[in-house]
Parts: sequence; C-alpha cells; structure tokens
Amino acid sequence: MSITISPMRAEDCMAVSEIERECFSQPWSLKDIERQLTLSMARTYLARDGETVVGFINVWTVADEINLNNIAVTQEYRGRGIGRALLEYMEKRIEAERCNLEVRISNEAAIGLYRSVGFEEVGLRKGFYKEPTEDALLMTKHYRTETGINGEKYGI
Repeated sequence: MSITISPMRAEDCMAVSEIERECFSQPWSLKDIERQLTLSMARTYLARDGETVVGFINVWTVADEINLNNIAVTQEYRGRGIGRALLEYMEKRIEAERCNLEVRISNEAAIGLYRSVGFEEVGLRKGFYKEPTEDALLMTKHYRTETGINGEKYGI
C-alpha cells in the first residue's frame, strides 16, 4: 500500500460520490461534490492507493476558522491511519485559529481519532443527524498558541 494525498480534481468527483454513498446515510450529491471545486472557501483532499481514491476530507475555511464537513475512508482501507493522514495534510495547508466539526455520538472510531489529534468536546447538537436520528458531538481543535498559528513560531 502506497497512499498519496492531493487536492481533488474534477475527474475525481465520481469517486468521492461513491465513498459518500458507502460511508454516510445522507450522502452529498454528485452536484454538491462538484460544487466544492468552485467555492473559494472549500478544500477537498483525497487519499489514493495508486490511482484508486480510498478516502477524502472536505473542509470550509471562513476567516480564521475551519469547518470539517466530511472525512471518510472506504471500509477496505479503514484502520490504516488514512483518516489521520488526511487531517494532518489539511492542517499543514490551511492556517487557522481553530477547526470545528460535528460527529455522530455513536461514531466511537471517529471520536477516538479526533481526540487523539487534539480535538476537544465542546457541546452537543440534539437530533442533528437524520436516518437515523442521532445527536452530534461538537468538537474543536485550537491551533493558535503562544508560538503562533498551527504551532509555528512567529519569528519575533
């Protein structure tokens, strides 16, 4: 397995759509995924094994804040550190003060990943998810530290 990560291209949208349908009970439509390429605030990064797309992360950045919309890895490739690699790749490319996300309260694997990379639980959204209805755990990771954004020194 040789995983590479790179930005999504137009020709990748169908593969992302297939992963959405595999991983989420309310997947984004192909049109929604294609639209991400036209939004200046949107970034989608893909994990590939050779030419095969095996995972992705989609975030929106507004001002100094990242909202993690979706992250998914195909069933066959889970448990290999690909989700962590996607998060780390994104964090190295987008300067922000913090990153926010919602995750199904029952998604223990994702919650464990988020905690392991520094996200903290900050709230709960009752009935946020549908099909099935479920609460969302709100999580935030702060990047701005006394040394700077994303831990970089200011050089002062």
